[in-house]
Amino acid sequence: MSYYIDEDHSFYRDLAEKITNIVHNKEFNSLQSELEILYLKLGFEKPKKHAFQDALYSFLVQEERLLPVKAY
Repeated sequence: MSYYIDEDHSFYRDLAEKITNIVHNKEFNSLQSELEILYLKLGFEKPKKHAFQDALYSFLVQEERLLPVKAY
């Protein structure tokens, strides 16, 4: 029996690892909490969801900027 691994398998596996490392990061949790408090005060609909999304986005962008630039 042979197995087929999708061509995007490595990308998604690496992305899942990045996200896991981020959401278990103390600084991420702190930022998410701060954003949630701010969003509650500002009257955002679903402040918890937006806080998580914005904190995750921030950490993903930060991580990508730390990677070496590829020159082609």
